[in-house]
Amino acid sequence: MDYVNLGLGIVIGCFLGGIAVFAFLGRKSDKSNEVELVRLQTQLEEQKKYAKEMQLRMNDAFATLSQQAIDQNSKSFLQLAETKFTPFKDLLNKTQASVQDLENKRVKAYAELETASKQIIEETSKLEHILRRPDHRGKWGEFKLKTTVEHAQMQKHVDFDEQVTTTGGQIFRPDMVIKLPSNGRIVVDSKLPFDHYNLAVEDKEHEKEHLDNHVKAVELHIKTLADKQYWKHIEGSPEFVVMFVGIESALVAALDKKPEILENALKKKVLLTSPGTLIALLQAAAFGWRQNAMAENVKEIATEGQKLFDRLKVFRDHFAKVGAGLSQANNSYNDAVGSYTARLETTAKRLTELDSSGGNDIPPIDPIDTQPRTLE
Repeated sequence: MDYVNLGLGIVIGCFLGGIAVFAFLGRKSDKSNEVELVRLQTQLEEQKKYAKEMQLRMNDAFATLSQQAIDQNSKSFLQLAETKFTPFKDLLNKTQASVQDLENKRVKAYAELETASKQIIEETSKLEHILRRPDHRGKWGEFKLKTTVEHAQMQKHVDFDEQVTTTGGQIFRPDMVIKLPSNGRIVVDSKLPFDHYNLAVEDKEHEKEHLDNHVKAVELHIKTLADKQYWKHIEGSPEFVVMFVGIESALVAALDKKPEILENALKKKVLLTSPGTLIALLQAAAFGWRQNAMAENVKEIATEGQKLFDRLKVFRDHFAKVGAGLSQANNSYNDAVGSYTARLETTAKRLTELDSSGGNDIPPIDPIDTQPRTLE
């Protein structure tokens, strides 16, 4: 604005000087007038040149101020954008890492499951010949459950010591309880006796008789488990109990002898499982836990997303202020151009018209018609 005032004073001075020239010429002789006219014309040319230089300086000044404003606003915008979007970038990186970690665990789990299934079948065949004493069978059943759980990588989601007391004061202690998301529980029993099955393996002459007795022992144990009705005493338990048969071939032998055992057991809400099928059940539970973890991650993502949305709103307000500042600077520039055109340029044109030497016209200053876009 100092340049505008200076230019305005110069042009007004030129105008008043021109009036003085004509007044002076009216009182001088022709010769003196010619000399004075030459001097005044020279002075007028110098003043016009100076006014033109002032105009160029004004243009340069406005251009510099505009560029500085744009540079400053651009720098502020980039700094603000980096500050606001850093949490979002971090959140995406965490989410990507979490998804990749889950995928790696899934691939590893399936590979280990295949290996574990083969090992379990081999170990079962070996143990068939060493399970002779009842006290060993109980410990072996618990050991077999634990190794199966380890193969399924479900150690932190099972309980081997949970005790259940009924309303009548009767105490039940399941061999294992599988924990599910939302406080669900599945009871597992591994107390099936293998006496008759072992006899059938050793005594081939009376194998049929021993296998018949083995089937009866399996059916009796199914009835015993059904009568306990664990699902009525353990909160969150579905209406069935898992009967774990640690020796795969023992279960196969019973089903070969009497295939309807499986269906009859299901009717009594007892699910017969071998090591392989129990691993599948544990893997299903593990999948439920992974889905639960993913749901928790989704909740966290939703929370972080809301935070990001709130930050974007603040960022939008700051950015709108930047646009308003640019718009105000643009309006101020156009006001200055309007003032120059209405006041200075008109006077300068008048002086040019009075100048008989045919000096160059002062080029006009164009306003800026483009306005910054507003945020919707």
